[in-house]
Amino acid sequence: MNSLKHQIIIFLSCFFILNAQCQEKKKTIKVDAISKTEAPKEISLLFIGDFMGHMDQINAAYDKTTNTYQYNCFKKIAPILSDADVTVGNIEVTLGVRPYSGYPQFSSPPEYAAAIKAAGVDVLTTANNHSCDKKKLGVERTINILDTLSIGHTGTFINKEEKERNPAYVINKNGFKIAIINYTYGTNGIPPSSPNVVNYLDKETIKADVELVNNNIKPDQIIAFVHWGDQYKDLPNQTQKDWFEYFKSLGVHIVIGAHPHVLQPMEWHKASPQTPESLVVYSLGNFVSHQRTFPRDGGAVFKLTLEKNEENNIQIKDAKYFLTWVYEPIINGQKHYDVLPAVHYSKQPEFFKLEKDYKKMMRFVNHAQNLLDKHNINIKPYTE
Repeated sequence: MNSLKHQIIIFLSCFFILNAQCQEKKKTIKVDAISKTEAPKEISLLFIGDFMGHMDQINAAYDKTTNTYQYNCFKKIAPILSDADVTVGNIEVTLGVRPYSGYPQFSSPPEYAAAIKAAGVDVLTTANNHSCDKKKLGVERTINILDTLSIGHTGTFINKEEKERNPAYVINKNGFKIAIINYTYGTNGIPPSSPNVVNYLDKETIKADVELVNNNIKPDQIIAFVHWGDQYKDLPNQTQKDWFEYFKSLGVHIVIGAHPHVLQPMEWHKASPQTPESLVVYSLGNFVSHQRTFPRDGGAVFKLTLEKNEENNIQIKDAKYFLTWVYEPIINGQKHYDVLPAVHYSKQPEFFKLEKDYKKMMRFVNHAQNLLDKHNINIKPYTE
């Protein structure tokens, strides 16, 4: 009897040991299976063209009853701007310098930046031809307001030391480290006041910046947001093309452009045995402005999705654009601004107070689609 009990105990002990080993094996197999089939990491980035600030926009935002500025122009486009992990735009005004003013030397109230952030924009580039419109006070107050609102920024700096500490805006998200650098062709003949720094399109400056970013930040990817090109021209000039080649020679293979105030083509050159993949958006056009002359009355947002595989190699997964148009109705004698998702409202002519406004939008949409369909490379529109 004791022998039988002893055998039973041994059997049960062996059973539990073997079962535990099997369970552990199953668990190991399950973990290995997950790791081998784990989806690559992704990050989506949305780029926006020029946030202008003409006097008509400032006046339209002014609320006489409260003596404040209420920018309500982004409500209809906000879902598009928020549909990305990070949204980056170009703010082509200085902020907070009174009296507020439009062209030719821009200064908008701080509420403008607050409304941009509320619409879903995370980062603003500040190096453009209007960076020094209000000289030292404008450069520094713009930076301080963006910092107060916790809006990321790059392109202009309080001083050289600040630029050396933060030569790029760094996006750390979804397992990616992406550095945004920003440059302008000029500042309308108004140089930055000492000790302020504005990033100009200068080969030696850019080369030194890229080396500093690579050595100190060690990003997965550097993306350049550049102010360049001829105003109101549908196609890029040779200088833009040459700058794109120069950025690529430094290992910066993604370049986003602004300044022409109209749309220009977008190109995604996929990798070949001889060359790495690269991407350029020559101009995103106006996002919001009082420029009503066709085709300055609209623009596009550009959505870029990057993918990182198990070997930590990054490649472009998707690239597409979405057309926008600035609607400027008069309501109760007061001018209003609305940035519209153009494709959505192309199906809603009844939305417009005047038929001519709908026709203006459709003129822009048809021109933009024809231009980009003809000249884009591997980049199509999206409607969501």
